[in-house]
Amino acid sequence: MNSIPRVKHFIGVLGLTNLITASVIPDAKALKASTEHLITRDASPWPYGVIGDSWGSGVSYNDDVLYDNNLDNCLRTKESHGPQMEADTSWTGNFSSGLRDAACSGSPLVDLAKGKYQMGKVGTPNVVVMTSGGNNCGFGTIVDVCIYHSEPLRNYGPAYKDDTDRTGACAKALDDAQNYITNNLQQDLINTINDILADSNVKSKPDFLLYLTGYAQFFGTDYDPWCNNQYWNVLGSLPGKSPIPYLSVELRTAFNDRVSKVNSLYKTTVEQHFAKQVRFVDLDPGFSGHRFCEPGANYDDQVNKDTHFTKVYLWNLNYKWQIANQPAPNPDERNGNISAQEASQLFGNNGVTAWNNGVTASSGGGEGNVPGNGWRLRPFHPRYTGYTSIKTAILAQLKADGLPKAATSSTSSPPPSSSYVKGTCSFHLTETEDCAKVGENLYGVVKMYDNAKNVIGQTVKDDDHPIGYAMDAGNSYSFSSNLSDPLVITGEHENDYVQFKIGALSWQSKTPNGGASCTVGGWNPNDGPVCGLRTGNENAVSLLRFVRENSTY
Repeated sequence: MNSIPRVKHFIGVLGLTNLITASVIPDAKALKASTEHLITRDASPWPYGVIGDSWGSGVSYNDDVLYDNNLDNCLRTKESHGPQMEADTSWTGNFSSGLRDAACSGSPLVDLAKGKYQMGKVGTPNVVVMTSGGNNCGFGTIVDVCIYHSEPLRNYGPAYKDDTDRTGACAKALDDAQNYITNNLQQDLINTINDILADSNVKSKPDFLLYLTGYAQFFGTDYDPWCNNQYWNVLGSLPGKSPIPYLSVELRTAFNDRVSKVNSLYKTTVEQHFAKQVRFVDLDPGFSGHRFCEPGANYDDQVNKDTHFTKVYLWNLNYKWQIANQPAPNPDERNGNISAQEASQLFGNNGVTAWNNGVTASSGGGEGNVPGNGWRLRPFHPRYTGYTSIKTAILAQLKADGLPKAATSSTSSPPPSSSYVKGTCSFHLTETEDCAKVGENLYGVVKMYDNAKNVIGQTVKDDDHPIGYAMDAGNSYSFSSNLSDPLVITGEHENDYVQFKIGALSWQSKTPNGGASCTVGGWNPNDGPVCGLRTGNENAVSLLRFVRENSTY
């Protein structure tokens, strides 16, 4: 479905005087700016933070996916696990999301509690999700010198498979990573975790938990007949100063091994040193079947031409003209690979991937961290579906820990069927407009509360109603709850308002009546839905199409 829905939120300012004794306007909830994520807040947010490197922040590659207007040059994106957690209301119970996202592309471990001091930007959270260490290990260097060869005039030395003397840039980068992981990573990790737990923002919170994620292995290693002969370097088969860096099973296995060692070290360190306050979250299983070079994915899938992001969960290198669906500068070049001169102009010796390229090696948030560079900074980072898998792994651990507390320690029990606590009744309506015919394109999702903030009715989305139930004029949404009468909701295109009716009481979203009125959020985006593919922005549209069809709101 080629459509991007726009979303408006209404906060139920209701006075159902025939059913309850009083009416109180609930605390306003706001919609975080995002065309695909429905995000609500109330007066009881459950505070949590996200810190780390570019696997924590994600890599914004255009303004549509930019999370916070590129605050601190960190490239945080709406696609990453933090904002996806913020959008997912299934885990927050009676609380709303209280996300503070401080993860920053390019950051090493020292930036979390010292250096750029990300912990100083997450408030006083109950939980912090941490993803870091890949920059310390030099993963970005491995990606650049083993796979992409972004500096066309550089001699990278032998391809990894043939480098028996280990003199080439790729072998050296993998050896450097191995040495750091073996000799230094654990102590650097311990120091960082100790600094986080001693931070003044969380030290006084005895129930504070730190969730340390690992990384996902990048490659499958049992798809040899096809992938052994593939190469993703920028020059392709064109003449250069270095042999073609084929994706040999030896290279893929070596890179996976470094990632696996990091994950094992993290898990062991948490168990041996921080079992009380730190949890290790293993992301790797969720990427099984969705890595590079795994069976079931063809060449187009490997280079991200799959429009639903379902085959490969990782970004590859896509040039600006490929993203914009334009022909390559030289149509004779294999798969859009480029000449040495073009590569020099595009990359400027800044390398590929946001692990630590385009920024200084010792800190995140460098000047190169702008969405316009996202096409070259995002390779070997999760795509939207990869971050959905990461979010799922984190939420599973939260659930295992009984968090958030709202889900297990509510001060009042849910009312029995067909009952409610009198005194206050409120609801929250999310209205979505898609790109169908006007008069057949408004949908509603409702959550209703009684006086004790017990949920006494809510919309259940399913495959037939992925964004809610129709609420157009002539096809109103009759929402049932524990109240004796349904709440009838009718959206009006003309003058842009919503009509409500329950029992003998009726009112409009823009007009109070009998103690009932509404706090109304604005449409997002403000210019209405954008329908069909947009030249130069296919990825953003494809993302929205995937979200719609898979109902992952």
